[in-house]
Amino acid sequence: MHGLRHRHRHRYSSHPGQRILFGVGVIGIGVLALLDNLHSFDLPLLRTFWPLLLVLFGLGRLVWPRHAGSWLFGTGLIVVGGLLTAQNLGYTHLELRHWWPVLIILGGVAILLRGVFPHRSGRPMGFDTSTLEHGDHVNIEATFSGVHQQNDSRSFKGGRIEATFGGVELDLSQAAMDGPEAVLELSARFSGIELRVPRDWQVVVNIRPTLGGVEDRTVPPMNPAHRLVLRGEAVFGGVEIKN
Repeated sequence: MHGLRHRHRHRYSSHPGQRILFGVGVIGIGVLALLDNLHSFDLPLLRTFWPLLLVLFGLGRLVWPRHAGSWLFGTGLIVVGGLLTAQNLGYTHLELRHWWPVLIILGGVAILLRGVFPHRSGRPMGFDTSTLEHGDHVNIEATFSGVHQQNDSRSFKGGRIEATFGGVELDLSQAAMDGPEAVLELSARFSGIELRVPRDWQVVVNIRPTLGGVEDRTVPPMNPAHRLVLRGEAVFGGVEIKN
């Protein structure tokens, strides 16, 4: 039952990277509205560039797909957002009332693909790769992609995680240290990183957030024998640590 609940959470909950993209979009709207109110530019920024939000959400669907039709829906959002922006800038002239049925066609094709290529339950939803590793060091790079990795090393030493417009979940709940300390270097740029650590590890967070956030949800052990030190930065990104 525990495993079923674990897969269910991946299937229906949004990925941290998607929440970050949504947050970036909200910030972008606020910045454009503020600049318009301050009359900083002759061009009405919000009215002109709001379709770029569609491009941002389309990018999120491509990076963290929910089903087989997500790539088509995401591509459609990117194309529509790009064309609307070009039209607002005067580069194209489209009659949207002639072309709106295309969106219905794309939606139907996406539903068809979802039925023909159902999601395989063995792989976490929204991740491009899911692996089980046994090495003492981790080395993860996620650029416009999602990575889910579980590590059960008996002598974990640390490593590095770099995520740029991506998402990473690293599960260390079954790992162990043979020394007192391990150091993990993190870099989250417009990305989300989620770590799971054993309950007997003490977590020391030395991460610099820049318009980002770091949340340590672990319960400090009474008599910690091992310590995990997290170093790095979160730029328009988020890092979450939990047991």
